[in-house]
Amino acid sequence: MAVGLSRQGGRAWQVWLLACCLALPGCIPYPIYKQLQPQTRVRVVDPAGAPLAGASVTLVANTYPYGREHHRETLATGAAGEVVFSARREWRAETLFIHGAQVFVWRLCIAKPGYATHLTLPEGAADFDADATIALQPGATVPCPPRDEPF
Repeated sequence: MAVGLSRQGGRAWQVWLLACCLALPGCIPYPIYKQLQPQTRVRVVDPAGAPLAGASVTLVANTYPYGREHHRETLATGAAGEVVFSARREWRAETLFIHGAQVFVWRLCIAKPGYATHLTLPEGAADFDADATIALQPGATVPCPPRDEPF
């Protein structure tokens, strides 16, 4: 009977050791060159397709799983109705463990007096339109949500 108990205890020890060995790599940080913001060109036009100068275009980067705003950048359109946001990347340390990696999503807020403010849905790298043309419609202009409000 003592032999059976020691084998059973040894088996439990082996299972525990295997579980630790499988979980450990998920806890070890690895370096990654993460895209924080894609290079983005936005062209703002009126309903007839004419460029709108002086529109405020805000590119907001949120991170998940936490849903927090990471950063935002605002530019004004020129005579051609365009703005270009530079790409942002940085080296980071992430893990495969729960909540160890951040996923970035981006959205745009475009405002110009006399036109309805345009907000896009948050989209990740696969779906984000980094070369967008946005047609603003006449209407009430509201400011883009501030940083401390959910966006």
